[in-house]
Amino acid sequence: MGNRSQQFSVAVHILCFLEFNKNGRTTSELLAMSVNANSAVIRRIMRKLTKTGLITSTLGTNAAIQLAKNANDITLLDVYRATVEDHQEPFIIHQNTNPTCPVGSKMPHLLHGVYSQVQATVENELSGITIEHLVEDGIIETRGISSIKGLIQGDSV
Repeated sequence: MGNRSQQFSVAVHILCFLEFNKNGRTTSELLAMSVNANSAVIRRIMRKLTKTGLITSTLGTNAAIQLAKNANDITLLDVYRATVEDHQEPFIIHQNTNPTCPVGSKMPHLLHGVYSQVQATVENELSGITIEHLVEDGIIETRGISSIKGLIQGDSV
């Protein structure tokens, strides 16, 4: 799960699950079943989501995880920022090009401008999509089980 895009996808999955099951009790084990991942991986991503104020969780025998905000107030940009490590750029520019080459000498500068535009476009698009939108338009309308109980009992999704 070291891949940033996987962490982003799993984080979105966790948040959508929490919204979908907002009237039920959600645990990291239940999330792990839904994601089909080890619960340690889920907890690692949950720490990032907690640190950025997107979820809250309690400990103990009645432990539960829930959204810290209204699902309509959580955008995919929030999730992206929560899962990106150390504000890394999505693309890495090769910096050791040949300074005497007419192509190599210009490539880092050219790609920096292109990558900056792509990053701005991605962030703009992500800022317009909320967890609530994904759940209402993509999960509730098309779900194959009537509740999370179906997941626990092994019904098909």
